[in-house]
Amino acid sequence: MRSRPTLLFVAPIMPAATGNGLAMRAGVFLDALAHDFAVTLLVVPVAGLGPGSLSPYVSERSQRTVTLSLDGTLDPLWALVERVAEPEARAAAIASYPRPALCRNATRQCLDAAARTFAGARFDAVHVMRSYMAPYAERFLPGSGGLAAPFASLDLDDDEAETHRRLAALAVRAGAAHDARVAAAEAAKFARHEETWRPRFQLLIACTRAHAAKVAATGRGIDTAVVPNTVALPAVPRRQPRPGRRLLFVGNLSYLPNVDGICNFVREVLPRLRTLRSDDIVLRIAGSAPAPAVAALAALPGVELIADPVDLASSYAWADLAVIPLSAGGGTRIKLLEAFAHGVPAVATGIGAEGIAAQHGTHLLIADTPEAFAEACALVLSDSVLGAHLAKAARGIVESAYSHAAGVRAIHAAFARALPV
Repeated sequence: MRSRPTLLFVAPIMPAATGNGLAMRAGVFLDALAHDFAVTLLVVPVAGLGPGSLSPYVSERSQRTVTLSLDGTLDPLWALVERVAEPEARAAAIASYPRPALCRNATRQCLDAAARTFAGARFDAVHVMRSYMAPYAERFLPGSGGLAAPFASLDLDDDEAETHRRLAALAVRAGAAHDARVAAAEAAKFARHEETWRPRFQLLIACTRAHAAKVAATGRGIDTAVVPNTVALPAVPRRQPRPGRRLLFVGNLSYLPNVDGICNFVREVLPRLRTLRSDDIVLRIAGSAPAPAVAALAALPGVELIADPVDLASSYAWADLAVIPLSAGGGTRIKLLEAFAHGVPAVATGIGAEGIAAQHGTHLLIADTPEAFAEACALVLSDSVLGAHLAKAARGIVESAYSHAAGVRAIHAAFARALPV
């Protein structure tokens, strides 16, 4: 019996079946790749270790898992940046750093440590998650000699340059000039960074068709595939008929687009909605690491905050409507998919629904002004038939295209085409 080919999976976070969106995407890839490859997992935790360390989910799918320590690997140039205290000078220093900030540990010490860890190993393929991880995987990429694999794939699950351009524009609107300067610089760095690293990979994977087309247009012969972000499919709770009045917003509550989105919603949309519908509308905000501006919202009447919830299922079961009022961001809105999966009708901005093949009026309502957003929310809350229709159709699209199983199928198809095993 022929042994399975070997694959090195380089990730910025420990894969997981649920929880953090980045960890979940890594988890789906690990699950799919483990079917055809003997997977060695290298976690370079620039995005954190995620929910726990080595879980049964990971150990059952990997032959070996190594978490690389970042101690002593910081780029000396970045160490100088960290010493700058004055805000304007610090923003200038970060902006002048030549690589994306998440590459600041991709130094010789870090790469040497990885090489020592895998001394004598040979891999048939390497898969790298996110473009900022490419430098950390340099010695394993085709053409590098030594530990190099003959095939490499790169998961570009976010358009980093575009996301940072949007963050810069958002910071400008918020009057945060230093943050805007840093974000604009990061956008330019990512554009240069990806132009340099993309040719090192034989397969480039995006999470949306639009991003895949954009990547394919950067040069001839580029092999791209689409693997959407996905969520686990919970059992849909039976909802008792009741007057619609419970709104839910879920997200990382320190991430600027989420902070801006929910603060604007409370300031601009919620008063209009209460005028249209009733004064007893309740908004629940649930998520990790609330920024001070978000924490302050809990002092307002009819607004409650659940910080760092262990489980969101109870909040989705509680909610009559999920709201995604974003004006910036990138990738796929995992929290919209989660609302769909839990059978909760949703209202989102165009950007809040970006990257998902969901249609206005069929799977959700989309509105891009405070007035229209309030009216859309009022409509769903007052029309239980409409809400049920949206929720059923949205659950269906997750089952067919955005479930864990759908993600695994897409990954298998991409690798089967690019690297038959």
